[in-house]
Amino acid sequence: MEDLKPTTCPNCGSPLDVKPGDTRIKCAYCGSSITVSEHADSTPEVPQYVFKIDDQTAHDIGTAGKVAGGIAIGSIIIPLIITVVVLCGVGATLFFVFRNVNSTIKSALPLISSTDLPLSTPYPTDTPYPVPTASPSPTNAPTGTPFPTPIPFAKVLWKDNFASMSTGWDQVHETDYILEYKNGSYHVTVGKTDGGQSVWNGNDYTDMSVEVDETLNSGPDDALVGVSCRFSQANGGYSFEISRNGFYGIYVYDSTGSPSGLYEDTLSPNTVNPTGPNHIEGICSGTSLTMVLNGVTLAQVTDSSIQSGAAGLVVRTGDSGTAGIDVSFNQFVVKGP
Repeated sequence: MEDLKPTTCPNCGSPLDVKPGDTRIKCAYCGSSITVSEHADSTPEVPQYVFKIDDQTAHDIGTAGKVAGGIAIGSIIIPLIITVVVLCGVGATLFFVFRNVNSTIKSALPLISSTDLPLSTPYPTDTPYPVPTASPSPTNAPTGTPFPTPIPFAKVLWKDNFASMSTGWDQVHETDYILEYKNGSYHVTVGKTDGGQSVWNGNDYTDMSVEVDETLNSGPDDALVGVSCRFSQANGGYSFEISRNGFYGIYVYDSTGSPSGLYEDTLSPNTVNPTGPNHIEGICSGTSLTMVLNGVTLAQVTDSSIQSGAAGLVVRTGDSGTAGIDVSFNQFVVKGP
């Protein structure tokens, strides 16, 4: 038996049975035809190997390659197709979802726009503060006589321009009061808080009008100055008084010298001449008592408590009680029937 010297197939690496003297053998595994050295004892060198694939084998290998290539391409294309199909399905699904949502919103908008929304509840209106009750405006001097003015008395019963100290008016110089003839007028001062002076002169009369020009030289605006009628120590009398701030009234005095208001009101201060003189007139006719200031009738009341007395003058503090009043009287006139 000949010795076998094995070698390997350069194509597939399978072992070859090479017999001495063989110059060309065929691989039992892959069928490759391999040329070997003429010397059986020498190991065939790989670069000297020349192998050829017969037509059948090449066909088989080509077919196998095509199948393998088809399988490889199929393994790439099929997942890609599946992915595209899935993405298309997802996209179609999202398209229909958003289309339906959009359609729902569009269909809802007309309903919203056509539905009257409730008006917002307005803030509660602030409760207006009560308007303060306006203080009564001073009553301006009436343009027309609101009540019948007594027929003026034409007969002068007595008049005094205070030029002579012999006409009989009181003359007093005290700390709280001064009554005197001064510079052609009758001068009265009140220096006592909540004080006053009432002075009268001449004969007693039943019906009369008493008038005088008065000038407030100094003192508070609420100082009261006026004329009086039917005055006596035993009974008191009536007075007609005005202040520079426009307050005025008709009063009845008792025997102690305390006044009670029969009528009181307030004029515009412009009605009163603040620097004087102001012409004051009081009319006592029967039970009717009428007050006239600067030719304008201010008030008229009735009272029958005092029947007769003398004519006189009044100066006293107002509601503030402030003293320091200085008044001058001129052109004192008493008239009667």
